[in-house]
Amino acid sequence: MRFTISKSAFLNKLTPAMGTVSSKGTITAIEGVLLETTADGNIRLSTYDMTKGVRSTVEAISIERDGKFIINAQRLYQTVRVLPEDEITIDVNDKLSCTITSGKASFSMFAMKGEDFPNLPDLTSDKGFVISSEKIRLMISKVSHSIAEVDNRPMLCGAFFKVTNGNLEVVSCDSYTLSRCSVNCDISSLSATSELDFSFIIPGHALNELSKNLAEGDDEPVEFYISRKHAMVKKGESVFFTRTIDSEYIDYKRIIPKDNDIIVTVDRDRFLDGLERANIVADEKIKGSTRSYVKITTDDQYLSISSSSVNGNVFDEMECVHDGKDIEIGFNCRYLINSVKVAEGESIKITLKSPTQAITIEPYEESDDFKYFYMILPVRMNEQK
Repeated sequence: MRFTISKSAFLNKLTPAMGTVSSKGTITAIEGVLLETTADGNIRLSTYDMTKGVRSTVEAISIERDGKFIINAQRLYQTVRVLPEDEITIDVNDKLSCTITSGKASFSMFAMKGEDFPNLPDLTSDKGFVISSEKIRLMISKVSHSIAEVDNRPMLCGAFFKVTNGNLEVVSCDSYTLSRCSVNCDISSLSATSELDFSFIIPGHALNELSKNLAEGDDEPVEFYISRKHAMVKKGESVFFTRTIDSEYIDYKRIIPKDNDIIVTVDRDRFLDGLERANIVADEKIKGSTRSYVKITTDDQYLSISSSSVNGNVFDEMECVHDGKDIEIGFNCRYLINSVKVAEGESIKITLKSPTQAITIEPYEESDDFKYFYMILPVRMNEQK
């Protein structure tokens, strides 16, 4: 195999694919990228870590010899990045010796037979929808902080997607926080029946990589396909695919508080600044003790944030609009920061019930097209010193 290609075009495809390269060292082939020439004069790249992967194509300047080989992805990526010219030539001979040249610079490395690469899952399905790339990226950013990293309930390690005609809802929950985001927008069906009413769960680690493939501000439509075990997102000539979590999601609507009667409206940026300051103290890890909590107190038309540890304390007070009784309640500060940071609008509405019941965070000014909702469980302050 021998071909010449643009360095910049090649890196544009290789860079987002690096997140789906295996780093566990169990199977040598999946630590590499599969490069193969196609009949239409393109080079196809494939990466696959046995749970998620990327397949994309890039136009070649010239192809002198067809072929299909695997090259170690990290070594290839590092090499191509430092090459001096934009035009590079990759040559793999029958002895599996790979030479990469650009200008007068030349690198050599070993390659593997393309047949050693694991078979990719079936990337075809007639069940799916078309939606704006920016909408998907935005919704992932709003809920990803509430996806559990480890949990004995597999569904909590992913985000739940619910698709209906004209609406997409995404939910995540890690047992301590819950995030829900929904958007009303044009969603076109890829099914012959034109019906849109299905749901699926995508693992959190896959969503992080998917976000990297969706550039901020890019409103290009993407095709979202769902099969029995996989989700595929096609954007242009690139396809990102991942296993889905085969499980029923929790009944999240049942656990959302519906009778919180204390309502506090506060400036979002001011509240976030106060939490960031309090977290300097609350996040201190003292040997032999638990992490400190942050205490939220309402008093007339003021909201105060405070935290104490053996090394010091912090106090901050801000104006708010307060309806209901005064309350004193404790939280893991990081949970609050994560939710407030991704909220939108100048002001947010916080509803509370008691020091032992979950609070909710919603926009002060609601929108029919875009909605977000966050729920955070408090900590028992008398259990921490």
